[in-house]
Amino acid sequence: MQPPTIQERIEAFQNGLQVLTAEAAQDENARKELLGITMKAMATLETPAETILRMMHSPIVPSVLMTLIKMGALQAIVKSKTPMTVTQLATMTGADELLIVRLMRPLVALRFFSETDVETYASTPISQMLTAPHFLGGFQFLSAGATKSLAYLPDYLALTGFKSVDSFPGPFEYAMRADEFAAQGMFKWLISDPPMLANWNAFMSGRRGLRKQWYDTFPADEIILEGASDDDDATLLVDIGGGEGKDAESFRAKFPDVPGRVILQDLTDVIKNIEELDHRVTRAGYDFFTPQPIKDARAYYFRNIFHNWPDDDCLKILKNTASAMKKGYSKLLLFEWIIPEKDVPLFPALLDINLMALLSGMERTEVQWRKLLDSAGFEIVKFWKTTPDTEGMIEAVLKGENGEPVELGETEHWVPVAAVVPLTR
Repeated sequence: MQPPTIQERIEAFQNGLQVLTAEAAQDENARKELLGITMKAMATLETPAETILRMMHSPIVPSVLMTLIKMGALQAIVKSKTPMTVTQLATMTGADELLIVRLMRPLVALRFFSETDVETYASTPISQMLTAPHFLGGFQFLSAGATKSLAYLPDYLALTGFKSVDSFPGPFEYAMRADEFAAQGMFKWLISDPPMLANWNAFMSGRRGLRKQWYDTFPADEIILEGASDDDDATLLVDIGGGEGKDAESFRAKFPDVPGRVILQDLTDVIKNIEELDHRVTRAGYDFFTPQPIKDARAYYFRNIFHNWPDDDCLKILKNTASAMKKGYSKLLLFEWIIPEKDVPLFPALLDINLMALLSGMERTEVQWRKLLDSAGFEIVKFWKTTPDTEGMIEAVLKGENGEPVELGETEHWVPVAAVVPLTR
């Protein structure tokens, strides 16, 4: 019997992969593992020349997509119950038919759309997902801010002598220097542009909704509930820079009978624009670059705040928080990326560069977190982690008397992704 040919083996592999993909879709951890394996296989199969060419052409797709979003064609195709011809799209948008055809070609090849007939297009799960408010808002925000900042990043770094980006003004301000508001920083720029601010808020709220809450993975009992005050007027948790309050609201819903107040803090303009929020969550306008007014809370919680700022600004925020904390009782909780020292997964590695370009911020390693928190007067209790490609939780307390650290024991704890943690008080 002749051994199977290479083509037969490829076909058998393809069939097996289809079956395995369907099965892995039912288990998120298995899906991620399979995706990682196939991406490594692609990197092995792709020649160096193919890799370089793909990277050289990578800016094209976001540019084409943003054009179709501005045109309204992407939204129209997704909204339509039947495939749309290029003539229909041209009539609806006022764009030239030839332009639409040319823009659609790479997106059809990448499966953003399907071509059901010549110059006739239908949506796919990818384009349908892109029109969800958080993705559509995020794409428009990143196109307007990050794309330009990243394009100017090499020039900015060359002007600085290739120094690490750790202060203001940074690459964003350099790239957007013609805009008087953008020259004052990304957040000033957002506030000056209400539609773009709405895109940002949709993006942030959507990202939070797509990810697990910290207490669904890590033991809330051990971290803050045990030992918390049973006084209803005491403050259980302050969600600082919590945006529209999704995390605070979710926490209160998860632990409805636990005594103590849950307080949401963000800039006054953000707080005023919240349309709906659980009445059990208290709203408070606050700028975390000023002293923290809520004293002696059990937990001061920040989610993805510190990666937006360079170390000097982080120190100001941390010291403002420390001044309100009760030694031996209050805890600092940072829900952030804790990137490994080597073999950093692609997503947080790219996110780190994006933060450099937009905010002069950064993702930090465990060593960097230790140094930063120590400088602000904190002692780390534990790094709570699951896998390197997801965020973790940093649990910290104030240092002991006269700057001497308290005895805290083990400072790193890995939680199995599938672990079921009891979350009752």
